[in-house]
Amino acid sequence: MRITKQRAAENRERVLDEAARLFREKGFDGVAVAELMAAAGMTHGGFYNHFGSKDELEARACARLFAKSVARIASVANAPAFAAYRARYVSTEARDSSAANCPMVAFAGDVSRQGEAVREAYAAGLRDYLQAFAKASGKPRGAAIREFAGLVGALTLARSVAASDRALSDEILAAAQEG
Repeated sequence: MRITKQRAAENRERVLDEAARLFREKGFDGVAVAELMAAAGMTHGGFYNHFGSKDELEARACARLFAKSVARIASVANAPAFAAYRARYVSTEARDSSAANCPMVAFAGDVSRQGEAVREAYAAGLRDYLQAFAKASGKPRGAAIREFAGLVGALTLARSVAASDRALSDEILAAAQEG
């Protein structure tokens, strides 16, 4: 039985959504195609109906996550909204989430080991995000990059020690929220 183009598009979107979730949780190399397709409720064999390779899927999932992140920061239009966004970024909820919501936190350690398509998707997404962050913060680009790098670093460090030294993790988040 042949599926409609609409159904095929819906299936592809479901695979992309699951890929984005699993890649954030486990890293690019920590997810097998069979696992991904099972999570999307599909068979392993159906993967190549939607993507030419796992590299292609990784790049598309990375681009999708960045698009969502850029849209979130671009929607911040004033100082109070930016302050709230910043506070949520380095919150205990963000730290304790099973998958980092931020693609920079989720993928920064992995991306340099990935194929060219993923590295390019990541770089394009980061460029767009930094531009939107600078606009939302109202700061010059260099100052905005420094601030955002501090937030990414703080969240990454807080997540890295949360299970073994909760007090240190909390201290890192508190310091980032003050900054």
